[in-house]
This record gives sequence, C-alpha cells and structure tokens, in this order.
Amino acid sequence: MESINLHLLSTYLKKWSFDDNRIALNYSFCHEAGYERNRFETRIGVPANMANDFLNNVYHTAKERLLNGANGDEELSNSVGNNILLVNESEVKRKLGVFLAKVNKEFTQNKRSRGRTRMISTRSLDFYYNDFEFEPLTDDIKFYVHLNRGINKMNGDLWTNAVDDFTLALGLQPDNINANKYMSEALSKLNKYDEAIKHLKISAEAENTPESLSGLANLYIKLNDFKNAEKVFKQMSKNFPDSDLVVFGLAQLNYKQGKPYKTLLTKLSKNHEDWLIDKLKTDWEYKLPQYSEGEDGMWNAATAARYLGFERPYDLTRRAFNDEIPSYFDSEKGTIRFVKAELDAWVELTNEFQLDIETYETFEVKLSEEEKKVGQLKKPTTTRRKKAVPKEAENVEVG
Repeated sequence: MESINLHLLSTYLKKWSFDDNRIALNYSFCHEAGYERNRFETRIGVPANMANDFLNNVYHTAKERLLNGANGDEELSNSVGNNILLVNESEVKRKLGVFLAKVNKEFTQNKRSRGRTRMISTRSLDFYYNDFEFEPLTDDIKFYVHLNRGINKMNGDLWTNAVDDFTLALGLQPDNINANKYMSEALSKLNKYDEAIKHLKISAEAENTPESLSGLANLYIKLNDFKNAEKVFKQMSKNFPDSDLVVFGLAQLNYKQGKPYKTLLTKLSKNHEDWLIDKLKTDWEYKLPQYSEGEDGMWNAATAARYLGFERPYDLTRRAFNDEIPSYFDSEKGTIRFVKAELDAWVELTNEFQLDIETYETFEVKLSEEEKKVGQLKKPTTTRRKKAVPKEAENVEVG
C-alpha cells in the first residue's frame, strides 16, 4: 500500500510564558486531504524531546484530518492508520532541532534577564526556504508552499508580499477556492477592490454559502456598485431565505444609498438581538459614498466634539482612532474629519440597539450657522474612489 506523504511547511513561535515555562508554536502542513494549520503548546525542555513531541502532534493532527476526509473510504482509512510518511524526515528533524535549540537558549537567557529583555528573536522556520529543497517538489506541493507563505505574510500585515505569494500559488491552481479567497482579502487590505472582486467571485460562487456571498456583496458595496450588490442579495434571499446576513446586508445597502434601513435592523433585533449587536459593532460601515472625495461637507474634530457633547476634541479623536466612531483620517495631512450624517447614524444605532453602556445626544445648538451649513447632507452618489494604500507592518508573523 502506498504511503501518504506529509509535508511540514513552516512553524512559528506564537507566544511564550516565562512564568509557566511554556511556549506555543503555530505550524502548517499539507497532505492528501489538503492544507492544515494548527498549534502546539509545550514546556521548555530538552530540544530533542520538544521536537519529538512536536512531530507527534503533527502526526496525530494529520491522521485525524485524513480520517475525517476519508468519507468511508476503507482503503484510505487503513492507509492513514498505518503509513503516514513525513517527507525529508531526517532533515525536518535536524532543522526543527536547531530551531528549538535557539528558542530554548533565548528563552532561558531572557528568563534570567530580570526584565532587561523579554523578547525572543528566533521566531519562524520555513522548511522549504532553500531552492534546492523547493525546486524538486511537484506543482501540487509548490502550490501549498506559496499559499502557506502568503497566509503567513497576511498574519504579519505584509499585504503586498502576500499578494506576490498568492500570485505564484494561483499561477499553479488558478481556480483554487482558498487561494482566491485569501488573494481577495489581501487586495482588499490594499484597497484594490476592483482586483479583489475578481478573485472573490471565484471563491464565493464556488462555496455558495451565505457567508461567502455576503462577503462578495459587501465588496460590491465598498466599490459603490450597488446594483451588483443587490443582485447578490437577491440570489442569497432565494437560496438562503432564512439567513440573517441577507437582511443585515440589505440594511447596509439601503443605508449607503440613503434609503430607509432601520426597519430591517429592528426586524433582526426581535429574534436575534445579540447577533445583531455584535454585527453592528464589528461589521456595520457608517461611511457614506458621497463624502469619499476630499473634505467638502466634513467637520474638524473641534466641531464634531461640540456636536456630540464631548468635553475635549481629544476624547473624540481617541475613540475615532480606535474605529469606535466614524471618521476620515488623512495620514499625509495629519487631519481627521467627521461627517454629520454619519455621526447621527452612529448615535441613533448606538442608542437604539444599546451598543454602548452610554446614551449619546447631539447638540446642534452649539454649532455656528456656518458649521450647520457644512454639515448638511449631500445627495447619494455612486462614483467610485481610489484610496491610499496603507503602510504595511515591518514584521511578519508566520503561522
């Protein structure tokens, strides 16, 4: 009976505790059932013993995933139980031993440093970093290497680098659902929504779940392509008539177009109040498309703070920078701006659905006539905009 090849791809030191004398390692591998990511926690000890425990965890996880994917295939189940082969086992053990020995050394030194340093610089290990190890791999395994590296880059907020890796992965498997989904996410983080939509359509239509289709519709909304967003929601309503995501999505779509939307949210609140509160806190987008260009119609922090009753502009901007209050930040100019209509919606939803322990008010009497004029609502528009690409993080979190 043929062996089932297990390729260990990478591992990353995710966290450590000097008090508990423990570390946690994230790792990833691929085999006949696909691609997996998992975590292993252990006490600091002899590196060789730590490596053996780590690999036992990998084998156990791989076996479990393969058995779950056998779907009644008796031959595959028997093969899984008897013959999982770790590719390049001796070299994997050597690299893993060296990696864990470095972690162990730094951990021990830093634990004794009494606060002088608490970081560990040895963080990641890519088992196919060398070209002479990578090049002989089959295209199927090379695909997973590139996919895994892209996900690792995403975990470190290195979105441009992640796109490069996903591009290589998609060059090998252009219709892969996961690669297209991750590529769409990375491009969206770079505000390249026009490019992201092409990849998300592939993954969302293949998965055909309320979650995937809702993500597709929301990306259309980000593009201010309300017509296609509505088409997706209609498809969802037909295929998944009981999905709360349809109602929530239509409420968001109506809000963006200046149409009534609160009735839909109230409908959700009656049966799924906790779910709605969580969605409003995490996924509701207050920004309106007609204010996406420039600062016309926007208030500065001082005006917005007076309107909301904050004692100091700082109290407002601090929450705005934490994405608790809708705002527009221009990193080049160093300015932050607010829109009256968005603040009104934030106050209304926060109070009505009790999104915060506080109840908020608006104080138009504190505004000058000129400030009131600036704050008047513009008519909705469907023009698209291009956003500045955010600065990426310098460090990559692998795994």
